[in-house]
Amino acid sequence: MIALDQIRTKRLIAIHGWSGTILGLLLYAVVLTGTIAVFADEIAVWSEGGSGSAEGLVELVDRPMRDLARQVDPAYLEEISIFKNTSGAIQMSFHEHRVNPATGDLDDHGVVYQVDPHTGEVLTEARGFQSDLRANERESALERFLVDLHVQLYVPAPWGLLLTGILGLAMMVASVSGFLIHRHLIRDAFLPPRGQARLVSARDRHVLASTWSLPFGFVLAFTGAFFSFAISLGLPIVAMVAFGGDERAMIERIVGFEAPADTSPASLASLDYILADSAARSGSAPAAASIEGYGTASAKVTVFHRPAGGALTGITNVYDGTDRRFIGIKPTLGTEPSVGSTVIGLMAPLHFGDFAGLLSKLAWLGLGGAMSYVVVTGMHMWVRRRGEQRIWQRLGRAITITAWGLPLAMLGSAFAFFLTLPAGDPVWWTPAGFVIAAFAAIAAGLGAEDPSDRYRRALALACLALPLLRQFSGGTAWGDALVDGQMAIIAVDMSLFLLGALLFWRPRVSEPTNTALLEPAE
Repeated sequence: MIALDQIRTKRLIAIHGWSGTILGLLLYAVVLTGTIAVFADEIAVWSEGGSGSAEGLVELVDRPMRDLARQVDPAYLEEISIFKNTSGAIQMSFHEHRVNPATGDLDDHGVVYQVDPHTGEVLTEARGFQSDLRANERESALERFLVDLHVQLYVPAPWGLLLTGILGLAMMVASVSGFLIHRHLIRDAFLPPRGQARLVSARDRHVLASTWSLPFGFVLAFTGAFFSFAISLGLPIVAMVAFGGDERAMIERIVGFEAPADTSPASLASLDYILADSAARSGSAPAAASIEGYGTASAKVTVFHRPAGGALTGITNVYDGTDRRFIGIKPTLGTEPSVGSTVIGLMAPLHFGDFAGLLSKLAWLGLGGAMSYVVVTGMHMWVRRRGEQRIWQRLGRAITITAWGLPLAMLGSAFAFFLTLPAGDPVWWTPAGFVIAAFAAIAAGLGAEDPSDRYRRALALACLALPLLRQFSGGTAWGDALVDGQMAIIAVDMSLFLLGALLFWRPRVSEPTNTALLEPAE
């Protein structure tokens, strides 16, 4: 690889070690929760017991949309958003854009209906700011908590986003320095087993996992830092400097919104026809649709599609709302294609790993798990090299508690969700379950000489028990899931059973004495 002299190598090793150690525990939390958040849609279907939104808008939605449009306040016809939620219902939101006094941010305010996709019957109705409505949804409490835990470590905005942005930068430093000091990158990617057909030291395993996850770690860190800083710093600064603090004008310019030129009354063309035409053009069912200027001659319909046919990004088609004429494909930013729009469009699929469906998500799961392992083993090796000092011994114990305690706490939030979903408040108890399980894990770690084996068995039992609790609390049974084609429910249950079995029966491996264990990773 890159030839470096001894002094520069030592400096890079120090940068690599300290960048991963100072913020290592928080970095591990972001990476591990992000690995789980890749499957947020599947977790939502699994926890809510719905048919999911993967099939998109395949039912007829024009008639129920028009019936509801006649009932709502005309101010809420500024924009209509339609999509299928994870419970399988068609969600129709009629809203205007207004500043939410609770947050000071621009928000959607109006009425949200959930409609039966087959009969058109209204299942639920809720009014208010959509961010508030979303925050109080009982059925999505678990998925929402896990995503928020990853995005901002459950720290209030904007400080949580700033924190995860800083952690992204630290991860980039560790990735770049690790690449520069890795002297045998290609060889170590195929490190052969040694010593009775297994790797002999923690350093070997750390090097092997880091070799495969280095490019992934850099991409994940860069895209994650971009999203964190863009939302917490970039957009507010742009709104203040370029738009005089007018957040609405900034958003309209970025997304390419055009004010209606003709507000005279006019009927909307068939939404069912537009959705069918968009599906034929894009090769996939629409994921969502948006109607601007409903009931006017300037009405516009925007149809959103997920990536199809191996593409990295989805397609957004725009139609004239009155004559159903196809206007064109809308770029991610603005109204005209640009390099910036293309780059921004690639950020989300590269970060979330959903560009190739389940296959890419599984790849991101494996690489995310490897990255989590790299962070933990790297911190352990750095601490063991300084093990004679009491402060480093305490940090070593904190690493062990965090490495095992975080997944236990996440499972604790899931237990609290299912226990309180039938007749309780899962919105409050889901994060409370995380905190309770976290404190229990800390207490167990402080009260044992080597808590790893205790943690492993507790994690195994929790994984085995959680699918049973889900069904006992009223969740969809496997037979019903098979009939309805809800394979995500069975897949998550089976994954938990398999993980629990592997943890429970995995023989404990003692680390051999090896001087390489006391050296930092190359």
